[in-house]
Amino acid sequence: MVREPTIRLPHYSHLKALSKFTKEILEIDELDEFLVDTGRTRFFTPTFMMIAAKACRRRSRLYPREKMLYQGLGRHEYANNLGFSRALKIAGNKFPQGAFGGRSYIPMSRFGRDHIAKISTDHGIEFGDAIQIKCEDVAQIISQGKSESLRHSLSVSFREIFRNVFEHGETDTAGFCAQYWPAADRVEICIADRGIGVNRSLQSSKYTIPENDRQALYYALMLGVSSKAWRAKKKRASFKSQWDNSGFGLFFAHQLFRKFGHFFIASGNTALHLTDGKSMSYDCDVEGTVVSMSIDLSSILEIEETVHAIGAKAFEVKKRIGVKSLDYESVVAFISEDQQA
Repeated sequence: MVREPTIRLPHYSHLKALSKFTKEILEIDELDEFLVDTGRTRFFTPTFMMIAAKACRRRSRLYPREKMLYQGLGRHEYANNLGFSRALKIAGNKFPQGAFGGRSYIPMSRFGRDHIAKISTDHGIEFGDAIQIKCEDVAQIISQGKSESLRHSLSVSFREIFRNVFEHGETDTAGFCAQYWPAADRVEICIADRGIGVNRSLQSSKYTIPENDRQALYYALMLGVSSKAWRAKKKRASFKSQWDNSGFGLFFAHQLFRKFGHFFIASGNTALHLTDGKSMSYDCDVEGTVVSMSIDLSSILEIEETVHAIGAKAFEVKKRIGVKSLDYESVVAFISEDQQA
C-alpha cells in the first residue's frame, strides 16, 4: 500500500511556490512521522535546494521527536550529487554528495566564520579581506570569465552580503550554492543563513527602523542600509572600488540581477521577488534570510554598461532619496519606478 505523503515539495522551482512551502511545512501539527514526497519535483535549482532543505531542517529542529522521512530522493541524481540529501541530514543517507565543485557550479556549501578567520590568520590580512578572497572565487563562477568588471563588481557585492551574515545576522555560518547552465547561458546563486533576519538586524539602525518584515526588505535594498561601513584600516589597493565602505551590496545586486534575471530576498514573513518587469511580494516563513539571484550572461556588453551605470545611479539616488531616515513610500516608489526604466 502506497503511503500518502504529509507534504510534497513543489513541482517546479517557482519562487512563489517555494515561499508557500516554507509556510505550509510549519503549519502542520507535530506527528509521529512526517513524510516529505520529493518524487514529483521536475527541476532542482540552487535556490530550490537551499530553500527546501532549509524549510525541512527547520521543522526537524522544531519537532525533534518527530521522525522525518523522505520518498523519491533516488530520482534526483543531480540534486543528490550537489548535496541536497546530505543537507537534509537524513540518518543513514543512501544518496551521498558526489560532486564537490567545478568551473560551472558550487555544490551546497557552508561559509563559516571559523574558516574565514583561518584565512585571515594564515594570510595575515583583515577579516573583511579574507571574505573578499572567498567571494572572488564565487564571483568567478557567476561571471564565467566573461567580464573582469562584472567579476570584480560581483565579488564586492557578494562580500557585502556575506558580511551582513556575520556582522548583523548574529550567526557564524551561511550556506550557498550556484550553477551555470551553458545551454541557457544563465547562472544562479542562492545564499541563506539562520541569523536573526533582516527586520531584527535593522532595528539597531541609527536612522531607518522598519515596522515589519516587508518594510525591512525594501529598506535593506537601499544605499547604506544593508550593512555598515567596513572598518578595516588597511585594504589591498586591488580590492578598493566605488562600493567600498558604502553598504551598496544589496543595492548593486538587486539593480543588476533584476534587469538580467531575478533578484529574490526572503526573511521572516515576507519575500520580495524583483525582475525587469515586475516587483512581487509573497508570504513566507523564513528563519534568517535567503537571497537568490540569477543572471542571463548572453548580453555581456549590456551587462557591463549596466554595471558602470549603477554607480552613477547610486549617487543620483543618494541625492533624491538620501541614505538616512528613509521614507518607506519613497523607497517603494523608487523600486516600482525602477522596474519601468
